[in-house]
Amino acid sequence: MRDVRVVNISLLAKWRRRLLNGDKALWKEVLVEKYGENVCNVMEDGGGFRLSIASRWWKDIIHLEKNGGLSWFNKEVERRVRNGENTKFWLCRWRGGVSFREKYPRLFAMLNQQEAMVADIWVLNGNLREWTFSWRRRFFVWEEQLLGNLLANLEGHVWMRELDGWAWKQEEDAVFTVKSMYDKLEGLVILENNWGVEENKVFNQLGRPL
Repeated sequence: MRDVRVVNISLLAKWRRRLLNGDKALWKEVLVEKYGENVCNVMEDGGGFRLSIASRWWKDIIHLEKNGGLSWFNKEVERRVRNGENTKFWLCRWRGGVSFREKYPRLFAMLNQQEAMVADIWVLNGNLREWTFSWRRRFFVWEEQLLGNLLANLEGHVWMRELDGWAWKQEEDAVFTVKSMYDKLEGLVILENNWGVEENKVFNQLGRPL
């Protein structure tokens, strides 16, 4: 028998995954109008929404990771940057588990491009693309090493014509399924059953011969 709680959370995760898709569905536009553009991104720390005006369904979406903990949903999605036109270079997690703002706060403080998209910084120069930053001042010697580390993090990035998007890491084809979500949640310790003594007696009898 499937755990009904886990099935319910998996279905809620499906809605949250659909929010990350790039389509222009009407229901998504309604949510954006009510709660802001952040609904279509990975939500950190509750997403910063005014829950006093939220519906019960939306509250369940926002607090999804309270069932399983440790940001399990966010860890299973990753940003796939292609043309870089709708991914913020410094603010989004697109090369590793943290944003470049978090990883290189010193460089971020020196920038003139804090809100820039990847495409604004990775520009075409002749037949090649190169990373072009705009700094507020000249570097100290030790800060040049930080820039070298950043450029090393960016090695291997390939430009493509397609739009950026979110991929689901649980499946080889990066497509979300309720089954993969259920399998993920079923293994989380925090979702151990919380039935009482009497309920456990009943469930222990299931499957036994009469």
